[in-house]
Amino acid sequence: MKYWIVILFTFSICTSQEAEYIDSTKVRNPRIAWKLGVLPGLGQIYNGKYVKAMGFMGAEYFAVTRFIELKNENRIGLRNTYAWWAFGLFVWNMLDAYVDAQLSTFPIKRLESNNDIDSLKVKLN
Repeated sequence: MKYWIVILFTFSICTSQEAEYIDSTKVRNPRIAWKLGVLPGLGQIYNGKYVKAMGFMGAEYFAVTRFIELKNENRIGLRNTYAWWAFGLFVWNMLDAYVDAQLSTFPIKRLESNNDIDSLKVKLN
């Protein structure tokens, strides 16, 4: 029984990952991404997600400028709403940068099928 466990353990280690599967240039450090996430969009730029970075920058800019406008107009209720939105976007930006960096080594494989039923194209007769 001991030999079967050792053989199974050795086999699982040998077949757990394909050679050359992870591109080392795409591996991101989550600690760096999280710290860069303090500035809106910078963590996403580090991860190579440029469209997402522009979205976070734009949303944060809109929330902060709207907060300042409402502060000058003394509209406390809406001002506080935009303050919470700015804070929520700030936290979301940092968490998103961290998670994207963690998933940078996640394997992406496409499902390839020669069967017409499995494909997304539906042929109507």
